[in-house]
Amino acid sequence: MKLETTRFGNLDIEEKEIIEFPDGLYGFEKENRFTFLPFNPNVESPMEWMQSIQSPHLAFVITDPHLYVPDYKLKLLEEDKKKVELEPDEPFLTRSIVTIPENYTEMTANLVAPLVINSSKRIGKQFVLTSMEYDTRHFLLPEEMRTTTATPH
Repeated sequence: MKLETTRFGNLDIEEKEIIEFPDGLYGFEKENRFTFLPFNPNVESPMEWMQSIQSPHLAFVITDPHLYVPDYKLKLLEEDKKKVELEPDEPFLTRSIVTIPENYTEMTANLVAPLVINSSKRIGKQFVLTSMEYDTRHFLLPEEMRTTTATPH
């Protein structure tokens, strides 16, 4: 399938690379088909792009929150698992949407509204956690790295 994007140009992607978000994302309810792309194809990175299939201009930076918060806990109820067609003990991917400001050392991840993806069935859903344990703007870099002056790239 040909995919036109404003950020990455024209791409060839396979149907099996598309993840369906039947409910869309919060604030983007009509956007329900995405594909994951490398953040930079030439450099290994903990970040990825989540590119909309429907809107060429819409792409989110995402990452695995466990890389930054090793004890990040996401307890899904059985009814939540059914929303992404997960079996009771089936593993799933967790991703958080990242915001990268001009001073990239102050990048944050939304740990309150993680994306849960059933990678075998390519179905995802954004959940909102009700515990006050996490923040919508969790700094990804330690404070000592944020306080040094970083040059925007």
